[in-house]
Amino acid sequence: MLLAPAPAAHAESSSLSSTWYLAEGSTDWGFQTNIFVENPNDTSCKVRMTFMTPNGPVQKPDFVMTAMSTVSVDPSTTLGEADFSTKVQCLTGQGIAVERTMAWPENSGDYFEGHSSIGVTAPSKTWYLAEGSSKWGFECWILVQNPNKKQAHVQLTYMIEGAGPKVVDKIVPAKSRRSFFMADDIGSADASVRVSADVPVIPERAMYRNGRREGSGSIGTTAPASDYYLAEGTTDWGFTTYILVQNPNPQPTHVTVTYMTPEGPIRDNPFTMAANSRTTIAANDVHPGKDLSTHVHGSRPIIAERAMYWSTETGEACHDSIGLSAPHTTFYLPDGESEPYDPDNAELGIETWTLVQNPNGFPVKVQISYIDQDVSSTVSIPANTRKTFNMADHFSTAPTASGIIVKSLTTGGKIMVEKSTYVLERTAGTDTIGAYSDEDTAIPVATGNHARSSSNSMKASTRVWNCARENLSPSI
Repeated sequence: MLLAPAPAAHAESSSLSSTWYLAEGSTDWGFQTNIFVENPNDTSCKVRMTFMTPNGPVQKPDFVMTAMSTVSVDPSTTLGEADFSTKVQCLTGQGIAVERTMAWPENSGDYFEGHSSIGVTAPSKTWYLAEGSSKWGFECWILVQNPNKKQAHVQLTYMIEGAGPKVVDKIVPAKSRRSFFMADDIGSADASVRVSADVPVIPERAMYRNGRREGSGSIGTTAPASDYYLAEGTTDWGFTTYILVQNPNPQPTHVTVTYMTPEGPIRDNPFTMAANSRTTIAANDVHPGKDLSTHVHGSRPIIAERAMYWSTETGEACHDSIGLSAPHTTFYLPDGESEPYDPDNAELGIETWTLVQNPNGFPVKVQISYIDQDVSSTVSIPANTRKTFNMADHFSTAPTASGIIVKSLTTGGKIMVEKSTYVLERTAGTDTIGAYSDEDTAIPVATGNHARSSSNSMKASTRVWNCARENLSPSI
């Protein structure tokens, strides 16, 4: 029986919420995973974290977060070595933001990579993942979390580039997660994926290449939309950027891509996508040497995602993120890190870049706040452009970690925000969108009681990178 997609409602699933889900996660196979929780409120909150493993759910002891703070949780201290999904709940009802970072040593053990993703706030019976490939040396995994008390009957519909769709049936037991290898289902191909289930589930996609020298991961979206925004992107500085567009409709759709550059917007000629198909746009081929954000518009609802690759002294690295179907007023980024590069003193050279896209026809003023450190700045972003902000501009000499809040201060001037993190002179990198809110409220002012010291917050937040390098499981 073919499972029909649920009616399209809202395409986004990462608004600020008291409940979050993360389908991907592992402390086995050499992986180290950290879960970051950001409390952007002016009151404390109580948090519960439940890991869904092949052997059933495992609950970590509840913990309390102070106001305007970020906490890093190492699941290995609860689970040991295990594959798992995660459910995070704020038991006191406030909205929080949750992100996951995974790091692992490459097969030789000489260097490491990582990927990160914001979570989603609710399961759904239908999801879309625009990126996916079992070609070009990639291993691609579709990870499906079932938080229900009964098993899930799941259908993966692969929308194969240059070919027709293929449907594959799967089963995911209750309160567990299963990982599905794309090559087993469709062989060697580029494909977007629609995930349909008879009960609400949460999928993610993880991709690896070159002996897992590089990898990326992303959540999906619950419905296509006419517009998608991607804040990160560059065809300069040695980066290669691809825009992945999925048309899940039974009819063709006309697609227009507009690149927002420091010099202003560039609108490319429209193109037509076949029904139930995927198209890959090589941005370097059409606009080389430019920093850019992207706006993808479809005559029928579509999904857009972006992947970036770059060369390092130790091989190729990459990261990836899905876009959002609309800009928003405020974004929350739980895992911000800055550390100078000093290998003699075990300092990893962690860079965090916050990318803010202004898709409006007028300038917007934004406030960027590092909530654990009680530091903020206000800047103006011209119409239809993007600006990039380096955390090291505020914390250049000392290892520092903090949750980040980016808020538009201009009435009606909603924005799109992503965060890119690079480690060890960019031999590894991650990227994710943030959680968001459209409530017009002021950002609470941190005090000495809210902010953590640089040394303490950095020790918690960089654990995932330090342990990936050493291939050791840390203690909290």
